Amino acid sequence: MTKKNFVFTLALVAMLPLQKLQADSIPLPLQIVIDNPINNEGGHRMPIQPPTVSIDDHTLYFWDSCAFLIYIKEEDEDGNEQVVYTTIVTANETSITLPTDLEGTYVIEVIRGEQCFIGEIEL
Repeated sequence: MTKKNFVFTLALVAMLPLQKLQADSIPLPLQIVIDNPINNEGGHRMPIQPPTVSIDDHTLYFWDSCAFLIYIKEEDEDGNEQVVYTTIVTANETSITLPTDLEGTYVIEVIRGEQCFIGEIEL
């Protein structure tokens, strides 16, 4: 086995517990709403990919290893949004559990650096 194959195999094995943990979770479709890129002198930007987040009951799972700021918002009868929960997810966290008293349909905002992604979750 070559060194390259060994490293690839080791990376796959390291991901197995995470894949099993997230097997029953549902991916959250997130759309970018804010992008404030830093000027790259002549550099080409890759298309922005939202973080991969999935949900199972009240637990959110993360495939990306970077820090996020998460807001959970609800909309009142007048269409105004109100933050009902917020948390910081560190780069080494793979999941968080939301409070169980949150029930219903909410808006989720995931902020990564200067990018904001938005989606809808059902708790």
